[in-house]
Amino acid sequence: MAASRPNKDDGEWIIYKGDMPIDDFLKRNRPTQIECSQYSWISVWRHSDFSKMKSPDKASLLKEWECNMENFGKITSDYILQLAEEYDYKTGKWLIYSKPAIDNVWKRVAKAVVAGKLGYSAKVSTHDPEENAHVICVYTEDFTNEEHVRKVEENLRKEGITARMTYKPDIYTTLGIYRKNPWGLRPTVYSSHR
Repeated sequence: MAASRPNKDDGEWIIYKGDMPIDDFLKRNRPTQIECSQYSWISVWRHSDFSKMKSPDKASLLKEWECNMENFGKITSDYILQLAEEYDYKTGKWLIYSKPAIDNVWKRVAKAVVAGKLGYSAKVSTHDPEENAHVICVYTEDFTNEEHVRKVEENLRKEGITARMTYKPDIYTTLGIYRKNPWGLRPTVYSSHR
């Protein structure tokens, strides 16, 4: 069985809804100033995409996953890809870990998402007094479309992001596949070094 982790996504989010200038939103909602005890994430969407997104049937996916885990024993990345295709669950994200200047890094990423230069959405973790790091997730619609995923990577670099980045399909997160899982699977499928 996959490692159990607390799901940060279950907490409250601050979401940019396009009802104010993006600069005002970012000034009011800096990752270093919002405590994780209040909100887990700060998120922006490319507004035209917000209503178009459809959700995969996660309940059926998880039911099949649990059943097949008992029957297969050895889970492979090909099997995860098969599930992603079957359930049309191909979203994924570039993960950017940043300590210094997170407010400025987040500002560049958020503005680029809203302007349509990056993926359809991005989020940043809020301040956790026990950790001195943040993660930014920049979402794309289809992790199997490597050309598009790499284009978003290239655009992140053009925005001045120099940190090491890894790309993780959302299905791995939903299925609880993290590092050091029982199947020896890498939970990230692409990486980028500068």
